[in-house]
Amino acid sequence: MKAERKLIALLAVAALVSIVNASVFVYYPITVILQPTQPPIIFLPGNNAGGQDLYGNRIGVLIGDASTSLTITVHPTYQTNYYKNLTVIRNTDTTNSYYVAIRVNTHFNNSKITEAKLRIYYLNGATEIEITKVDLLTTGTTSWLGPLSADGKWFVDINITISESGGSPDSAPFTSDSASLQLIYSPQNVERAP
Repeated sequence: MKAERKLIALLAVAALVSIVNASVFVYYPITVILQPTQPPIIFLPGNNAGGQDLYGNRIGVLIGDASTSLTITVHPTYQTNYYKNLTVIRNTDTTNSYYVAIRVNTHFNNSKITEAKLRIYYLNGATEIEITKVDLLTTGTTSWLGPLSADGKWFVDINITISESGGSPDSAPFTSDSASLQLIYSPQNVERAP
């Protein structure tokens, strides 16, 4: 009898402990399906990609294999240097328009650079219609631009001004500097890009 009472007491304690620590776990299935598509917005070389730059250098426009990444290398000197039609932002979707934003994640930081702008425009016949100038000396994201129409193209120029203060005709203004940007696009413009 004593053993039976001990067993009942032990079972009661175990039941209380299990009730206190009991949790219910219910699992619902969720399936995430990825069906990749070709990129609607791509980079293309501009008319001056690979063109002649200063001191026999070339204007470098390196586009990734899928045309979704871009590296531009230019060789400016003192004063204002304007690089025209370096790359093209193209909408390959022949049915839908897309909104575009440019985010500067890392800006140029050399103090000799007094102005640095990425200029985006489109052509209306032979007339350039400016869409925006992105300041490459500050970080941030533009508001939505466009839309970039179906099968449309935008062109990109870069304008760099370097101070000659403290400079020398026998040397470059500085060794190098770089800015890191992102092109962001969306079929709608109802909210800012995260």
